[in-house]
Amino acid sequence: MLKTTPCEQDLEQQLDNILGFVTQPESSPAPIDNKKDEQSTINKALYYLKNNQAPLAAKWMRLAAMAGNHRAQFYLGLFFVKGEGVPQSVFHAVAWLSLASSQGYAPATAAVTDIRKHIETKRFKDAQCYAASLYEQIHQLQFLHLIPRTSTSD
Repeated sequence: MLKTTPCEQDLEQQLDNILGFVTQPESSPAPIDNKKDEQSTINKALYYLKNNQAPLAAKWMRLAAMAGNHRAQFYLGLFFVKGEGVPQSVFHAVAWLSLASSQGYAPATAAVTDIRKHIETKRFKDAQCYAASLYEQIHQLQFLHLIPRTSTSD
């Protein structure tokens, strides 16, 4: 059997492979950590995707992606590539895949490389700027509780 790397597979096959792997039942319970809610959100998204409810899958995946989860950002990028529950958009795919890639997620880096040939250079750079804007939004949401509130009772 010939093994292929993510770069050699098309993005649809990658999504199918990931969906099959992620939705398998776990053989041993995972330790509880701070990422439990994010993983639960991703699992809900994958459940809806598996049950042909792509719009709900996209909503749950975006929620996890906006929480900063690199796997959710990767999956959401693939949703945009295929138009699964979201409008098909190479621009938005590049943005979400770039976010996941910036966190060192190798499958996202490979996907960005694969998709690069399907978008003009200016649009690609614009998508990366949009990814930077998303990054700022994500981190503002994550650290909002640390910003001291000032009273406006003047």
